[in-house]
Amino acid sequence: MDAKDVSGELRVLSLHAHEDGTSHLYRLQQGVTLEFRLGPSLLGCDIDLFTNYPLDGGSYDRENFRPLTWAYEGSNTKDDTAAYVRIDIQASGSYKYYFTCSSEDVGGQGFFLVDPILKAGPNDEVLNIDCLQCQTVLAKNLGHIKTWESKLEVAKASGFNVIHFTPVQTLGGSNSGYSLEDQHGLNVTFEANWSDVENVVSKMRKEWGILSICDIVLNHTANETKWIYEKSEASYNCLNSPHLRPAFLFDRVLYHLSKDIESGLWTSKGIPKAEVSTQAHLDSARALIYDEYFPKVKIYEFFMLDVATVLDEFEKKILNSDPPSDQANHGHSLEDIVLIQDPEFRRLKCSIDLDLALKIFNVKHNHCHTEEDRILHCCSELKKRLDELNHEAYNKAWEHLNSGVDNVFKGAHYHRVAQDGPKEIDCGARNPLVCQYFTAGEETLEEEETMMYDNRGAKFMAHNGWVMGHDPLINFALPGSLVYLRRELVAWGDSVKLRFGEKPEDCPWLWNYMREYTEQTARVFDGIRLDNCHSTPIHVAEYMLDAARRVRPNLYVIAELFTSSEGKDNLFINRLGINSLIREALSAWNSHEQGRLVHRFGGEPVGAFLQPGQRPLVPSMAHAIFFDMTHDNPSPVEKRSIYDLIPNSALVNMACCASGSNRGYDELVPHHIHVVSESRTYQKLEEIDIEKTIIPVKKALNDLHKYLGVKGFKEVYVDQMDEDIVAITRHNPQTHESIVLVAHTAFSSGVDPNHVRIIKPVTVEGQLMEVVLEAKLMQAHDAKFEKDPQVINGVSNFQPDLRQNISIDQSHYCRLGHSSNPLATSIDLHHFTPGSVVAFRFQPHNEQLEASKKVQVQLGTILDDNSEFSKIVEELSLLDLNYVLYRCVQEESEDGGGTYHLDGYGSLKYAGLQGVMSILSEIRHQNDLGNWLPGNLRNGNWLMDYISGRLIKMESTNRLGKWFSDVFGDMRKIQRYLIPRYFDAVVSTAYIILLRRAWSQMSSFVTNGSNFLRALALGSVSHTAVVKSAPLPALSPNLADPKPFVVGDLAMAPTMAAGLPHFSTGYMRSWGRDTFIALRGFLILTGRYQEARYIILGYGACLRHGLIPNLLDGGKNARFNCRDAVWWWLYCIISYVNEAPEGHQILKDKVSRLFPTDEAELSPPGAYEQNLEEVIHEALLRHFQGLKFKERNAGTRIDEHMLDMGFNNEIGVDLSTGFVFGGNVHNCGTWMDKMGSSTKAGIKGKPATPRDGSAVEIVGLCYASLVGLAKLNEQGRYPFHNVEKQNHDGSKITMTLAEWAQKIQDNFETFYHVHRDDPNDKHPEMVNKTDIYKDTLNSGLPWTDYQLRCNFSITMAVAPELFNPERAWQALLVVKSKLLGPLGIKTLDPDDWCYRGDYDNSDDSSDCTVAHGFNYHQGPEWVWPVGFFLRAYLIFAKKVHKLDEGRNFVMSVLSAHYIEVQNSHWRGIPELTNHDGSFCPGSNPIQAWSMSCLLEVLYDLEKL
Repeated sequence: MDAKDVSGELRVLSLHAHEDGTSHLYRLQQGVTLEFRLGPSLLGCDIDLFTNYPLDGGSYDRENFRPLTWAYEGSNTKDDTAAYVRIDIQASGSYKYYFTCSSEDVGGQGFFLVDPILKAGPNDEVLNIDCLQCQTVLAKNLGHIKTWESKLEVAKASGFNVIHFTPVQTLGGSNSGYSLEDQHGLNVTFEANWSDVENVVSKMRKEWGILSICDIVLNHTANETKWIYEKSEASYNCLNSPHLRPAFLFDRVLYHLSKDIESGLWTSKGIPKAEVSTQAHLDSARALIYDEYFPKVKIYEFFMLDVATVLDEFEKKILNSDPPSDQANHGHSLEDIVLIQDPEFRRLKCSIDLDLALKIFNVKHNHCHTEEDRILHCCSELKKRLDELNHEAYNKAWEHLNSGVDNVFKGAHYHRVAQDGPKEIDCGARNPLVCQYFTAGEETLEEEETMMYDNRGAKFMAHNGWVMGHDPLINFALPGSLVYLRRELVAWGDSVKLRFGEKPEDCPWLWNYMREYTEQTARVFDGIRLDNCHSTPIHVAEYMLDAARRVRPNLYVIAELFTSSEGKDNLFINRLGINSLIREALSAWNSHEQGRLVHRFGGEPVGAFLQPGQRPLVPSMAHAIFFDMTHDNPSPVEKRSIYDLIPNSALVNMACCASGSNRGYDELVPHHIHVVSESRTYQKLEEIDIEKTIIPVKKALNDLHKYLGVKGFKEVYVDQMDEDIVAITRHNPQTHESIVLVAHTAFSSGVDPNHVRIIKPVTVEGQLMEVVLEAKLMQAHDAKFEKDPQVINGVSNFQPDLRQNISIDQSHYCRLGHSSNPLATSIDLHHFTPGSVVAFRFQPHNEQLEASKKVQVQLGTILDDNSEFSKIVEELSLLDLNYVLYRCVQEESEDGGGTYHLDGYGSLKYAGLQGVMSILSEIRHQNDLGNWLPGNLRNGNWLMDYISGRLIKMESTNRLGKWFSDVFGDMRKIQRYLIPRYFDAVVSTAYIILLRRAWSQMSSFVTNGSNFLRALALGSVSHTAVVKSAPLPALSPNLADPKPFVVGDLAMAPTMAAGLPHFSTGYMRSWGRDTFIALRGFLILTGRYQEARYIILGYGACLRHGLIPNLLDGGKNARFNCRDAVWWWLYCIISYVNEAPEGHQILKDKVSRLFPTDEAELSPPGAYEQNLEEVIHEALLRHFQGLKFKERNAGTRIDEHMLDMGFNNEIGVDLSTGFVFGGNVHNCGTWMDKMGSSTKAGIKGKPATPRDGSAVEIVGLCYASLVGLAKLNEQGRYPFHNVEKQNHDGSKITMTLAEWAQKIQDNFETFYHVHRDDPNDKHPEMVNKTDIYKDTLNSGLPWTDYQLRCNFSITMAVAPELFNPERAWQALLVVKSKLLGPLGIKTLDPDDWCYRGDYDNSDDSSDCTVAHGFNYHQGPEWVWPVGFFLRAYLIFAKKVHKLDEGRNFVMSVLSAHYIEVQNSHWRGIPELTNHDGSFCPGSNPIQAWSMSCLLEVLYDLEKL
């Protein structure tokens, strides 16, 4: 594809810890931008990223890795989720990246492959690599250079745009096209120089529009190569590779056996002179090897030692050593004595470690009376071990030899006896029993053994070949390999394997010589085929191809790989920059398999989702160049039938990838044109009777293949119509035209080409425009094929039947049928005999075409700022967007609706667009059209009606609903299989714009934030809404502007759901504590100041007993049974004042009190009003004065489980410490508020976690509020300076806010820090962990004060001044070690006897620790406190000078939440998890405070 077609597109590659991406294939096109992002596992790591891509546009150097600099979205350089690196891809090749971390071992690596831009023709037309059509020609059969053009014109006439030349260099004696004698010289039959070849290739490229590819052969050279004898270091020979000597002798045994058979020596054994052609001959030859030849060479001796020699050396060692010690064996065993292979592989020259033998065997023997006897006994004992070693070596050697003999005769059987083999007969020096493994002369076996140890051994060179199932990354010729000895190599007896070594310095001459050869090839040709790629040392191929790309940067590289592993294939592709892998249709054994290959090698499914320009870079399959036949395999005429030539090629050319063929295929050559034995030349174009070939058919198929690629028919569907018939659809996703080709294959050689049978009709939705082509091969007359002695010829008694661009009435193979579907066309195949193909062009009906164009127009304009859609969206508020995007089933049911139900999935999570988007975002990149959602869309219009219908109902979203209705109205007219594509495109694009609209109404903290931050901010939209059953108490009619507007009788003052879906409507929606824990993150930091203001004032209206309601329930039925909500409320007011523009004005806002006094009945709006600052002061006064009260309506009416004593509430302040206290052991007034409800377990009315006394987080919130109010008082913005308490005797105690705060600060460390030998501690015996802070102080259950919980980290975040930094840091480390989970934080120390980590509210057991979820806060891991823990961690990391470490840790923790918010279909973070992050079924899947508290962490990170 031309780079301009992808400019502006972006591919995102996520990096992951420990990732080895070398076997993953990431393909890119020039012109795209590659963006690296840190995956969740790398958050918090200081990642350094490097690549060898030439960023400066300079030349590529594989070893030159350049550091990449991270950029950040917005201004927050501390948020790793905002970090990215972008590279504009402008150079083809394969490039490596790797990343490291200085502090952790989390590094990884990978590659990205960039396709070349290929140009040909007079106007340099860009050839998409999917449009390449390649014909292979055997260069050696082209003949004189002056005849090349006329011979190559056959490819032009056949419609090919690439010609692949086998090597053009000088060939060796075998005349094999791949055995080169001189890599720098041209084949002498050409009578040409390099400029002559270059002129032909240049004309092909510039005038014909045909590119060229040529093989390079890197791993072997012909036996006749002169330099291989001069440069002995360049081969594996018996001189430099002594480990091959036993294998060489084995090979010579086989050669001499062959010569002896040739001489008639073994006729007496039943083997005729110079002949081996039956199984009996082979059996006799096998016996001769064992009986006559192996006994002469005794190959096993190369792996053994000479026992007598070793014993003699051992005895000398004893005599020259110190007397033996009393310690027997010195800790060694007999098995430690092992045979050491002689590196020169001489007979009986293996050895052992004599020093070790001395330690083991030179020991005292009490029964030996003389030293001489002792030495003899020591030697005798050693001899036993030596005999064992020799016995093992002997058996092992015979195991290898026996395996080698087996492999010899398997090969010989195939070549000489097997029915499917070549059935060779002659046996002798020129045609040995099997292919030789080594070069050699005509010496005797004895002479050859002598020669292999001296310089003459250099001429005994190992041949190359390939090994079935061998790891291609391991060189089978290196020491340690037994491939040659075990005869596992399928050898090429005409070629010597080259010995490069590991680097150019190992064999400089060879590396330089082969580099020059490769560069010459790249200078002349547009591409390179890397021959025998899997057996070429990969580091050598890297070096050579790097050199080639320096010559031709847009080099096209293809190769054939037989690694038996997609991962290994990808490794070669990545390291070598292979652009296309050669695949062959003839590997298919039936039509079904061939159809599968067409499907596998490219294209998207028909109706595929429209992928956005910015999307993840996902691993892909290797690009294929799919051949109907390759040059190194038999003809389809031999493997199948001549009638399958056209169907085979037709199916190949319908594949959405490059295609290929072999010269001779289209000329009906009925045999393999062998790369070794074929010596005739190709015919010139004018010599060929085109009408007796399928060249016209191939031209039509190639033209069709190119048309499909150029015009963007990139979607593929394969239909196996029956056992022999395959239909391939190529669909254009823009025009929705389809080309459907039907092929009647003819795999069987006995097929009847005239057989007519009933075939099911071809039925396609759309209108038939034309028959693009129909063709088959017909026999004109009977004739016996005769090979021409001079030129390569084909059969002459066949001719093609071809028609193109005709109406169906003109077709000979088909006719229109009848379809019950008025939108479908049915075609009967009535004379569709074996070997026939027909291709049809369909387009949608006019109404469908118009409808799809309208939808495409909408998609083209929707992003325009002036589009109708954009104008509609600009009118939507965040509350509107709550309705458009979200609303769970409970919220939706309030208006009489519900969420959409999807068969197979269930009800969508949301009624709004997020419900479908959560599914679409998962299935789009995988094109999972089999998912429930696409199936539902194909089957009916219900979902489209649902989306538009619910939006139309709401006045504020009516226009949006009508817009969707109009678009969906057009969409429903489109072909059903296309509706998922367009539905996704419309809904996804609209969704993105709606999200942008949401973020645009938020603060710069959000708009400039990372994707993670913005995702968390959307929780503000999903949780904040106006819900009829859960209104905010009426605000003061005298409230200063802006006031919430009113729709009907409902004020648009929202409330915040504690979580979805369980806490979304009715009295369960609005919780004072939950609301104000979440309010700062969700409403203040996001810039939703007015909504925050309304909620603060609405709750303030409910103040009673100095408390804010726990359950709001519209204020009318508010419950005042929590002690902490008021302090969270005050904390938020301080935050609002400090962070909202003119935030202090809220203090003067009117609050319409619902309960002017504690005992007052409900007052109407405006009846009793105060400024907010007065309400605040009242709350402080009531606490400072102290108060005891019984909750109104105490009893089962408001709480069916609580005991009567639990309704008794108390609040107050300990004036000696300043600490707020309250509650009793019968109630639970903090966030850990689980009340026992199981009668069976005996815990009904018993709180699990009373936390009475002074709860640590309340003390912290109180301090923070007092400090804030005192500062406001100093600034003249808060009128109250002090609080006052009246004693029973009428005296008064007055304390300023600053004094109260100071008293808390003075006493906090003294009373809350837990350490040994604390004189202030009332219960030192209850201390079980030190270096922490108490959870409560003066609880009625004293031991609970000392329990390790997460709550003190809340205090650290809101009031860090209370803590000694070093102590605080140690306490945080304890929390990190003992409490922090993957997603949440344990609510109780797992070492505590009360710890129960799994919450199950349905537990109906008699276990008093867990029944009815009693352990809600006794171990399960809640998420919201994690935010405060991380904020505290940052604060104190800075104080103890570990800020970088702290930031990294915080980001690493947030990685789990990043994953969760991306993957959750609720697009949120749950309330809690069970132990170690395991799923908790009873948890809300999305919880307001879980998300909002993390927003506060990101805010703190930004402010670092």
